[in-house]
Amino acid sequence: MLEKCLSDFNIKKFSNVYFSTGPGSFTALRSIKAISQALALSSSSKILTASSFAPLLSSVQTNEKKVLVCFKSTNNKFFYQLFEKTVKIFKSKLELKFGDQDQLLSYYFEKKKSYNDLLLISSEKLVNINKTEMKYVIKKIDASDFANSVIVGYGSKNTKILYHNTYYEKS
Repeated sequence: MLEKCLSDFNIKKFSNVYFSTGPGSFTALRSIKAISQALALSSSSKILTASSFAPLLSSVQTNEKKVLVCFKSTNNKFFYQLFEKTVKIFKSKLELKFGDQDQLLSYYFEKKKSYNDLLLISSEKLVNINKTEMKYVIKKIDASDFANSVIVGYGSKNTKILYHNTYYEKS
């Protein structure tokens, strides 16, 4: 894929290189970071980053002040985090969580007690949920959503990665 990209585009015309800082797998994030740094160095481009949650946050228009965002990891587990609306964008409100769908939904309903209008934004369809008990949006994302999230304000120059080693998680 990288070879195709480099043959289709003139690397010297790159002005920015974007990559996700996670959460995610250590090996994948380190590889993406290294490739991004090499591309930026080769093209004299700036590196801009965003979390893996940013495309989901930027692609959904909502009036809710608090949202719980999740995306699927490995072994039917999810990364999820609570975010709060600021003037322009959502900022993380509480720490990153990792668990199965039951843990995710339990966390959602626990937080819903404090934040009645809590919206759940997911990149995956959740199974066997009662949609009348919750506000729930599914949003499939791609690279253009990631680029847009950087452009609308989720971008950063911080290249520190946030990885979660799922190898040690119990199945």
